[in-house]
Amino acid sequence: MVHIEDIVIRVILVLATSFLFGVVLLTYIRIRSRKMLLISFGFGIFFVHALIYIPPLFIEEYSAILSENVHLLIHLVALTFIALGMLKD
Repeated sequence: MVHIEDIVIRVILVLATSFLFGVVLLTYIRIRSRKMLLISFGFGIFFVHALIYIPPLFIEEYSAILSENVHLLIHLVALTFIALGMLKD
């Protein structure tokens, strides 16, 4: 059974991530640098991850596919792109 708190938390997560991704993407469009491209790519991965994280609430088969290790791997990849963007001169 899906609790309403789970749905609310995940919708808020998607909204917050989409806001951050939107700000970073608009910054990239304005500046057009490789640094901002890497950072916006990292936030894009977080945004897609937030969208993918919603269906397991309703479809039980997704829970088996998206294990905790997959979530950690997605976070690691996204944070790597953000860190590369920050360290880029």
